[in-house]
Amino acid sequence: MSETLFEKLGGRDGIDKLVDRIVDLHLQNEVAGPRYRALDDEVIDHARNKVKEFLAAGSGGPVEYTGRSMLETHTGMNVNEAEYVAVVDDIMQAMNEMEYPRPVCDEVLGIAYSLKEEIIHK
Repeated sequence: MSETLFEKLGGRDGIDKLVDRIVDLHLQNEVAGPRYRALDDEVIDHARNKVKEFLAAGSGGPVEYTGRSMLETHTGMNVNEAEYVAVVDDIMQAMNEMEYPRPVCDEVLGIAYSLKEEIIHK
């Protein structure tokens, strides 16, 4: 039986660490950072927890995602292409820092790009 993406990411602990690093990178990002830094800590923590839940559930883990759809979440935010690419770059940087194998990074990248149309300019 092949390993799920959830398992390849290190289960809930691995996903939690990955998302925490991604959020840190988003806050430092020159392009996407201003949007994140404008949020209060409570909002950032809520978003962080929903992303952890989303990734855990979407990668085959024993987790139920209880948040809104990507379209609902991003409608009205007017995310542009540059912000989207900056966020995806942060995801890849975090995964590289955590030394995930290339095939695992590619799988996560595929998920990120599959959501692009639900995120940009909504």
